[in-house]
Amino acid sequence: MTGRISLEGKVAVVTGAGRGLGRAYVELLAERGARVVVNDLGTDVSGSGEDATIAEQVVSLIRTRGGEAVANDSDVSTPEGGSDLIATTIEHFGRIDLVVNNAGICGSQLFEDATLDDFDRYWRVHLGGPVNTVKAAWPYMVAQRYGKIILTTSVSGLFGLRGQATYAAAKCAVVGLMRILAIEGAEHGILVNTISPTAYTRMHAAAGSRTPEAEGRRTMPVETVAPAIVWLASDRCSETNSIYNVTAGAIQRIAIIMGPGFYDPHLTPESIAENYANVEAIEGFTEPGPFEPGT
Repeated sequence: MTGRISLEGKVAVVTGAGRGLGRAYVELLAERGARVVVNDLGTDVSGSGEDATIAEQVVSLIRTRGGEAVANDSDVSTPEGGSDLIATTIEHFGRIDLVVNNAGICGSQLFEDATLDDFDRYWRVHLGGPVNTVKAAWPYMVAQRYGKIILTTSVSGLFGLRGQATYAAAKCAVVGLMRILAIEGAEHGILVNTISPTAYTRMHAAAGSRTPEAEGRRTMPVETVAPAIVWLASDRCSETNSIYNVTAGAIQRIAIIMGPGFYDPHLTPESIAENYANVEAIEGFTEPGPFEPGT
């Protein structure tokens, strides 16, 4: 029987931790012994408005349960916000072991109606947020030769969802960021993974979901995703550069694979057309690892 996983002595930062998935993450991290920094700007689902009390309420709850927690309402979509968040963490706890990049916004908009400014708004939150927080935390993790980073992607970006071009583009970019952080972090003892969580939150309605709220919260509760965060944060997990789909009690690794394909030293459009069954086949696939410079 596997022993109970404890996070005693660990310091964890979670962005967007005032509600939904992020709140479930910090509650379980704290329950397992981690000291947590609860970051939340307190915006609505579209990213408008601010409410510092959102993070403070979660901190109060964790403290009443005997945990250690600090609130932070920095806007991690800016470099200044990312730096302030990590500075707050170091000031209160003296180290940082885990960064969970969870903060996000959501809406629904057909690609033909989206402008570059719309894309930029999603990029700044979903990609800029992780870049800003990790950028600030990286030197501390390098110095202590230890760190865990968890990024958040989405089935919208990995597999597609109508009306989600802006959101999906940013969420899929996160996977590319993970690849490089995992490669460059390996020599410093920094492990980097990505989760694709599915749970019923206020983002579902914003994305155009027709699932009734009561049914969604019953069948896809946020609490069923949080155990994956604790496992990834723990010393029991030595994985890096992986994507995990987590939903309703299920966890499965998502991989980008390459089929054996078709080879012709004198490749022509016609030979591709004639052998397309081999081109698209994935039986006997491989999963490529990191490429070396120049390849």
